[in-house]
Amino acid sequence: LGDWGEEGWKWLQKALKSENYDVQEGVLLPRYWRDPRLGIARKTAPVVGISWYEANAYCKWLLANWNELDESKRDLEKPVEIRLPTEAEWEAAAGGLKPKERFAWDKPGEVTPDKKVPLFANTWESGIGRTTPVWMYPQGESSLHVMELSGNVWEWQANYYDKDHDSVAWRGGSWNNIMDNARVANRYWNFPYFRNLNLGFRVVFAPHLPISEL
Repeated sequence: LGDWGEEGWKWLQKALKSENYDVQEGVLLPRYWRDPRLGIARKTAPVVGISWYEANAYCKWLLANWNELDESKRDLEKPVEIRLPTEAEWEAAAGGLKPKERFAWDKPGEVTPDKKVPLFANTWESGIGRTTPVWMYPQGESSLHVMELSGNVWEWQANYYDKDHDSVAWRGGSWNNIMDNARVANRYWNFPYFRNLNLGFRVVFAPHLPISEL
């Protein structure tokens, strides 16, 4: 998928000059940054209200500034690549697509009854009405011990949604959607400049694996 060439830069320059965006000292803030339910006041919850352009740029910033991060001081090997996950990688981390009705925490051949889903993930049925801390549902981790692949926030992916190559895929469902959207097989999409209150991202640290466009 790359970074859409200069489109992301052009979008940013336009956003910085627009009254419809929140800009502070020349920095474009996430759309809900000042919202007490969703913004900077809740530092343990996922960031929402950022475009694919911004999420992709943040990954590049992490790699460029790796030596200055706390993670670099924990005897971790410096990643060759830091980026968003592809859908294929996301599906693998969530334990696969079959059966189609399964959630990320379900073991092979199992599907959680609907009434029990709020015990495992933050979806509309939870009744919380906002994002939750990333550690709030330890029982919702996948078989590969990846947290919150189902629920809380939709996650931008690294690949296009379809052959038109004008939109980007999302996975995972969110706090603001019904549980069916949080099933592993469910997909959604939007344009790379889109920013919403239930859309965030996940970072992949890839020391070896090359990215593949789907």
